[in-house]
Amino acid sequence: MITLYDLVFSGDRRPSPPCWRTKLALKHKGLEWRDEPTGFIEKEKIAFAKSTTVPVIHDGTKVIKDSWAIAEHLEANYAGRPLFPNDPAHSYARFVNGWTDLSINAALFPLICADLVERVRPEDKAYIVETRGKRIGTTDFAGFQAKAREKGVPALRAALEPARRVLTAQKFLSGEAPAYPDYILFGTFMWARIVSPLEPLEKDDAVYAWRERMLDLFDGMGRKAKGP
Repeated sequence: MITLYDLVFSGDRRPSPPCWRTKLALKHKGLEWRDEPTGFIEKEKIAFAKSTTVPVIHDGTKVIKDSWAIAEHLEANYAGRPLFPNDPAHSYARFVNGWTDLSINAALFPLICADLVERVRPEDKAYIVETRGKRIGTTDFAGFQAKAREKGVPALRAALEPARRVLTAQKFLSGEAPAYPDYILFGTFMWARIVSPLEPLEKDDAVYAWRERMLDLFDGMGRKAKGP
């Protein structure tokens, strides 16, 4: 059975966007796996993969790190439903992957940074305070987050316009059914949903309607995830 090393927060919350991409890809392929909860400071758990971040999977004798590499591994080795339908070179999915990482995750992080710090495991708190504090230039996460939300929420919604234009015309980023491009962006929304009470979307937004459809996938996998 596949083992997935998944980032764990307090109360067994699992908010990592890249890990959600992998879990949804596994579900899409109809595969079962075993979770190995891994905290920020438990680098020794994934040292065998020569990685310092999750997700990592152990699939038989194969070790794969990074959500994109894992998706490609699953596509190449398991028949199931294709993760990249009508995208043989994975070009569209690569674009969504890069756009989400650089634009959407970057826009969302300041809006939930204090919530993230509040919900890490106690043993990981010093690590996240140091590393994320360096990222934003302060350890006053609550103050930084409050100020960021003043203009950041409208900016995040504006950054989602490319997805909105697609989702106004079709049900999913991948067409009439979800596939890996959808899982990439949805992982980011699970990040916010699990750690923060913030609602980043308006209810009349096509992205909101898409997110609701995504939450219903796989017997409501996203809806059942433990939140704040």
